[in-house]
Amino acid sequence: MRVRIFFLLFCTFLAGLPAWADPKCEALNHLNLPGIAIKSAMPVAAGLFSLPNRPGSPQVSVPAFCRVVGTVLPELNFELWMPAQWNHKYVAVGNGGLAGNLSYNGMVNPLERGYAAASTDTGHIGDGRDGSWALGHLGRVLNFGQNGVHLMAVANKAILHAYYGSAPVHSFFNGCSYGGKQALTEVQRYPKDFDGVIAGDPANWWTRHYSASHIWIAQAMEGDGYIPPTKVPILADAVNKACDALDGIKDGVLTDPRRCHFDPASIQCRSGDGAFCLTAAQVQTVRKIWSGPHDALGQTLYPGLEPGGEAGPGGWAEWVTGKAPGQGGHSALGLPVMRYMVFENPEWDLRSFHYESASGLENDLEFTQDKLSSIFDAVSPDLRSFRANGGKLIQYHGWSDPDIPPMNSINYYESVVRGESRSAGHESLHDTREFYRLFMVPGMQHCAGGPGPSRFDMLGALDQWVEQGKAPDHIVAAHATNGVVDRTRPLCAYPEEAHYKGSGSTDDAVNFVCMVPGN
Repeated sequence: MRVRIFFLLFCTFLAGLPAWADPKCEALNHLNLPGIAIKSAMPVAAGLFSLPNRPGSPQVSVPAFCRVVGTVLPELNFELWMPAQWNHKYVAVGNGGLAGNLSYNGMVNPLERGYAAASTDTGHIGDGRDGSWALGHLGRVLNFGQNGVHLMAVANKAILHAYYGSAPVHSFFNGCSYGGKQALTEVQRYPKDFDGVIAGDPANWWTRHYSASHIWIAQAMEGDGYIPPTKVPILADAVNKACDALDGIKDGVLTDPRRCHFDPASIQCRSGDGAFCLTAAQVQTVRKIWSGPHDALGQTLYPGLEPGGEAGPGGWAEWVTGKAPGQGGHSALGLPVMRYMVFENPEWDLRSFHYESASGLENDLEFTQDKLSSIFDAVSPDLRSFRANGGKLIQYHGWSDPDIPPMNSINYYESVVRGESRSAGHESLHDTREFYRLFMVPGMQHCAGGPGPSRFDMLGALDQWVEQGKAPDHIVAAHATNGVVDRTRPLCAYPEEAHYKGSGSTDDAVNFVCMVPGN
C-alpha cells in the first residue's frame, strides 16, 4: 500500500499537480457508464492549484478534492470536482461567449464551500469568440444551443453517486451571459435537472441578441459614426452630470437609467470634430445604441443599451468601441455566429445584413430566427414544470451592461409575471415571487465591474431559499477599489429598488430600504 501511495505521489508530482491518497477517486478511472468516457480521475491535495486554462497565472487555494476529467461521447468534455468534505450539494457553472472551454474560475468558489462543482465546453473547443467549429456540425450546434448542460448534469449525477454513494441533496446551476441563457434553457427545457438556478445577465433571446443587437451596434460603429475609446469618458461624464442625482445621491451610479433622458446632442461639437465633443455622426451612433434596433415603422426589435456606466475597463471601450473600428465585443461575437451558424459563409460581411424585406433583399433578421430560434432561444414564459418540481430561480442583470441590454431581463421577467397572473386569475406579482425573483444591479457592467456595487453572493441566497425556504427580498452587494470594499448597497427584488433613508453614510447598505418607486 505504501509503495502504491508513493508511486501515486511521485506520478502526480511529475504532472505538476498535488495529490492525496483517495482510492475511491482512483477507482473512477475504471467506472463504466453508458455513453461516458472517464479520461482521468485523480486526487488533488489541499493547497495551491494551477487552473488548467490559466498557465502562468497565480495558483488558487483549494481543499482536497477528486478531479474527474470526462467526455459525454462523442465530444462533450466536462470536469467534475468532488471535495473530500462534501456538503451533499452540486453546482454546475455556465459558459461565456460561444463556449468551447471550461469555466474553471467559476468552479473554485463552490468547491471551497463544499459543493461538488462542474463545467463543460458544451461539445466543442474554442476561445469563446470562435465560431468555425459550427460550420457543417449541427450536432455541435445543438449541444451548444440546448443540450450541453443537460448532458453534463446527467453524467455528473451518475459519477457523484458512484463516488459518494448517494445523489446530491440539491443541484444548482450558476451562469452569467451565455451562462445566464443556459440557466433559462435548463429552467424551460430540463426543469428537473436543477432545483435552484441563477441566471445572470442572460442572452436568452439569443437570436435577436446576435442579429438585432450585436450586428446593429457593430453596424452603427462603422464609418463616420465610430466613437474612439478616448471619447467614452466624455459621454460617461456628461451622462452622470445630467442624471446621477435623479435618485437623490451623487455617487456615479444611476439607480434606474430609464429615468435618464440625457440628449447626446448636448455634447456635439459646434463644428467638425474635437477631442472633447462628439461629431454629429457620433451623436447619432449613441442614439442608435441607446434606442436599440428598430424597423422602418419605428417598432423596437430588441432593447437598446442604457445610459450610465459607459467608462471603465469593462464598459464601452471593451464592448462597443474596441481599440479600433470592428474590434468591439459586439462585432467579435456577432460576426462568428453570422458567418458560421446563420449564413454558413466565412466571408460574410456584416454590412450586408438587412433588418427589413425590400425589393431583391431578404429579411435577415427573420431568416436568423427561423433557422436558429428553436435551438437557442429561451424565452418561454411557461415555467410551470420548473415550479412544480420545487425549483427556485434567481435572475440578475447589471443596469450598465454594455453587452446584453438590461431591459431584456425585465421584459422576460414581466412576461412570466403576466403568465402567472393569467393562470391565477388576477394581476399580482405574488405567484411569480414564490419561485422567481429578479435583481437589477445599478452601475454593474457585464456580469461584473462598473461604478456600482457588483460583488454579491447569489449562490448563498439561492441555497438558503431552496434549503430553508427563505426567499431573498434583498441581497447586499459591495464595491471595492484596489481590493478594499468602499461601498455596500442592497440589491432589491424587482420592481423594488434601494432608497436612501435620509441619514447615515450613503456607502453603507444599512442606510437603505427596498421599496417600489413612488411608494
